[in-house]
Amino acid sequence: MSTDKFMSCTVDRAGKKEAGRNGDPFMNRWPNRTLILCLLAASATAQNPPERDDPYVSRGNPTSPNGRYEWTVRTDHSIRYELVDASSGKTLASVKAYYPEIDSSNIQYAKANGVFWNSNGNVVALDELNRRRAGRLYFFTLRNGTVHEIDSESIIPIPVSANEGRVVVDPGWLSPAKIRVRLALKTQEGAFVSKYYLIDFTDPDQPKLEPAT
Repeated sequence: MSTDKFMSCTVDRAGKKEAGRNGDPFMNRWPNRTLILCLLAASATAQNPPERDDPYVSRGNPTSPNGRYEWTVRTDHSIRYELVDASSGKTLASVKAYYPEIDSSNIQYAKANGVFWNSNGNVVALDELNRRRAGRLYFFTLRNGTVHEIDSESIIPIPVSANEGRVVVDPGWLSPAKIRVRLALKTQEGAFVSKYYLIDFTDPDQPKLEPAT
């Protein structure tokens, strides 16, 4: 079992390099210097995979801001992520890892996850390591003791025209309701493309998608 810690961001090295040339044309609308500094600071600690040092380092923080909930990696029968009530030990949600078979490399991959809580502690992103567009990004909303899972691809579908695709956190929460993510694609021609979006969880039952820079 692992309780690796983390806070906010993502990078597909090949895909992100192309972001400036392939982003949506109306994504350059935030000349806010504070926001830019915030993004730079977050990206330094939360890139997926990390641009420097150990690519398998965990990212973010598995524990909710109020300390009530915690994500763990289970490796007994199969590899999976579990959201646990810290006081009772009760499992509230369970997600099978992208590589669920138990071996050392798959366990290392699972422990390189990123967990991103919003400041209110009512929405959390579970971001598996982006290894050549492998892995998944999940969101979970917590209200009145109930946990609801949302697959990121139900909000941002992978284009059928893409050869490979992945949604990753990049760099994380910009407010209690909005998180910035990146759609990392490999085209049929072999080009790498990145597009950035904001997901607005003001209404957790109906998250809204917005273009971002």
